[in-house]
Amino acid sequence: MGFSISSSALGGATGVKGATTTLRVLLALAPVALPTTYLLYLKRSLAKRTIASARISPPDPLPASTTSAKSDDDVLPSDVQTAPEQYVVARERVTSAPVAISALRPELVAKDGELNGLLEAYLSATMQAFSWTPQALVMARMGSSLRDPEEYRKTFDAEYLSSCRFEAGDRVCGVYVVRARKGGRVVLDLAPPAGWKGPVVTGALNVGFDREGEDGVRFVNETVLWRRKGEKPTMLEGKVGRWLHTLMASWLVVKGIEAVTGGKVKSG
Repeated sequence: MGFSISSSALGGATGVKGATTTLRVLLALAPVALPTTYLLYLKRSLAKRTIASARISPPDPLPASTTSAKSDDDVLPSDVQTAPEQYVVARERVTSAPVAISALRPELVAKDGELNGLLEAYLSATMQAFSWTPQALVMARMGSSLRDPEEYRKTFDAEYLSSCRFEAGDRVCGVYVVRARKGGRVVLDLAPPAGWKGPVVTGALNVGFDREGEDGVRFVNETVLWRRKGEKPTMLEGKVGRWLHTLMASWLVVKGIEAVTGGKVKSG
C-alpha cells in the first residue's frame, strides 16, 4: 500500500515544494500510523472475547485470601512470598469469555464429560502461535551461542510443540520450562538455558483453563514477573510495554480457543 499525491491536488506547480514536504511527512508517518491503526483495531476485536487485568505490587498489596492468592502460591517463589517488601511483583491476567464444552473438538471431550487432552491442545496451539511472533523469532536466533543451538531451536518447531505433553521439565519456545501441572493449568518458568547471552527476566506463566459450571470452560493466561526493588523495571510495569504484552496475550488466548474448537468460536 502506498501514497499517490498529484501536484494539482496540492496547488499546482507553485505548491511542489509543499507537496514534497507533505509527501515526506506522510511517508515518514506511514510505518507508524498504519501498524498503530491495525493494533487498535485488533485490540478492540480481542476485547470482545477476552478480559484483561493487571496489578503491580507495590503499590497494590499481594493478595491474601483470593483466587489470585492461590495462584501466587503456585507461581511465586517462597522468598518473594515471605519477604514481599523486598520485591516488585507485576502480574497480568487475561481470561476468555466462557466457551461451551459442546463447542470443543469432539476428541477432547470424553463420554463422561471429562476433558481429555484439552490442556495439551490449547498450550500447543498458543505456543505455536507465539513461535511466529517477532519476539519469538528474535529469541530463536539468540540461541546461536549455546552449547547445542539446534536443540534449543527445535523447541520453537511446530512438530515439537504439537507433540509436547507439557510435563515437568519440558522446554518450549526456548526459555519456558514446565515447572508443574495442576488441574487444568500448567506453570512455566522463564528459565533460559545455560550459556544464554540474552536478557533474563524472573517470572512465570500460569496457563490453561478453569471449568465454568458444568457446561463451559474459561481459558486463562497469567503472566507474573518479579524483581528486587532497585532493579530494572519489567515490561509489565510500563504502560506501553504492558499494553503490547496484554495485546499479545489476548491474541494467544483467542488463537488457542480457535484451535481447540476447530474454528467454531471465532475472534470476532
